[in-house]
Parts: sequence; structure tokens; C-alpha cells
Amino acid sequence: MGLLSRLFIKKGSPSLREQELERQFIPIIMKDIETQEQAQLIFKRLLIEVKADIASGSNLPSNLGDYLLKTEKNNTRINGMIEKRRLFGVSDEQIRKWWNKDELERGLIKKFSEFQRMAIYSMLKNQGMSSKEAGKEVKMCFPTYGEKDLSLHLPYEIKEKVDHYIYGLLSNPQTAAVARQQIEAAGSVNDFIVEKIDQGIL
Repeated sequence: MGLLSRLFIKKGSPSLREQELERQFIPIIMKDIETQEQAQLIFKRLLIEVKADIASGSNLPSNLGDYLLKTEKNNTRINGMIEKRRLFGVSDEQIRKWWNKDELERGLIKKFSEFQRMAIYSMLKNQGMSSKEAGKEVKMCFPTYGEKDLSLHLPYEIKEKVDHYIYGLLSNPQTAAVARQQIEAAGSVNDFIVEKIDQGIL
């Protein structure tokens, strides 16, 4: 049985967990998309991609965050992973909250983050920007997150906090102009956030 067959074997009858995640993600997607129908199509597409990733990889245990924190002191690899996150001010609670999410939810968060960046990138390219120019502009608009190379990305554990902070600054007319100037001076949203972490603001 092929991968797509396995993914669609229950087509038309999503699991209770998938229904719960759809209710959770549709309002988030609709912040960028005009209609609920479009948002639902995007969610279904992202869900298929996440399920394909999970089907082709290894299944991780539930409550992984609790396990990571419990074994941090006795496992060199896990200790190194967590120490890198501590440099960004990641707390035990943030580690627990992120890694205790199931693979579907974590995957959807990551896929939608990628979708947002690619949507802006494609729009800028269609407006005539070169690939290099569009890529640079996206970095000025969105934080980029990752799980492995944290020299280039922010850890997902602080995504909720960082997104809330950036949205608060840029949606407020009294702070938006100054924030955009600071992001420009820093070179990217990520570099701006790292500066705020180093300053103890985040």
C-alpha cells in the first residue's frame, strides 16, 4: 500500500484529533487568508504534508518534553540540545510545552510558518524582486524558526512568545515605525529578536 493510500484511507472521516486541530488552526490561518473555505483547503494541504512526514519518519513518544527535562543531566546529547536553547532564554516550561505537543500539532505549526514565508516570498517575486531580494525582505518580515541549526534560526520553543512580541510592536502605530527601523538596523527579524533577548527584554 502506497504512502498516499495510507494517508487517505480514512478520507472524509478525519480523526477527533485532526478535527480538534482544524478548529484550532483555522482562526490562525484566517489572519492571513480571506475566507474560511480557503483556510480549510490550506489546513488540509498542510495536514497531508505533516502526515506524510510522520509516516516516513520515526514516531516520537508522547510527553517528549517531560522526558527531555528528566534525562537532561544524564544524557550528553540531550544536554547539548537543551543548552543551545538556554542561550535564547528558553525555560523548562517552554521546552515542556513545545515538546509535549504531539507530532501533528508541532508539524502543523512548522508547516504553516513555512507557508507564511513562502507566500510572501512568492508575492515579492511576482512583484519583480529577484530571488535574493525577496529572500532578504522575507527575513525582515518574519522570524525564522528551526530545531537543529540555531545559528540561523530561533528555537520553536519561543515561537509563541516571539510572534506575540513582534505582532504587538508592528500592529501598534506608536511602536511600529521605530520597531521597523530597529529591525532594519539589526539586519533581520531574527537578529532583532536576539538583540532583545541579550538585552533582557525577551
